[in-house]
Amino acid sequence: MQIPWYLAALGAAVVWGLHYPLVGFALKRISMVSVLVLLTLPVLLILPFVYRTVLHDVGVWRTLEWGERLLILSLSLTSLLGAVLLFLSIAGKNATLAALLEITYPLFVALFAWLLFREVHINTSVVLGALLVFAGTALIIWQNP
Repeated sequence: MQIPWYLAALGAAVVWGLHYPLVGFALKRISMVSVLVLLTLPVLLILPFVYRTVLHDVGVWRTLEWGERLLILSLSLTSLLGAVLLFLSIAGKNATLAALLEITYPLFVALFAWLLFREVHINTSVVLGALLVFAGTALIIWQNP
């Protein structure tokens, strides 16, 4: 199924908009470790259906250089660390404010895309939009210490 990238991005925003309050609710009742385990369940449930794809990717993995392998492996660490920091933020304040500050991540996406891969994804509209996001972020932090 192919849908336009912007509809997929907006759909992701809707799903994350539901996900964050659910995380906040869960963190008030169960441990962060249990919430993290729950997040892995869908992957484990679909594994039998995507076994051949995973097996193929293991073959591809074997052909990669160590530097490429380390970059791909870093997905696990960054995913876990990002989730833990997000959960700490939600537990420390609330899902809305955590999400409004986390929205600054595109700056870091652009920075790391350039640092790691020398890819440039910035143009005038991106810079102007980012400035508006950061102005809003500064206002939120200033009014909600």
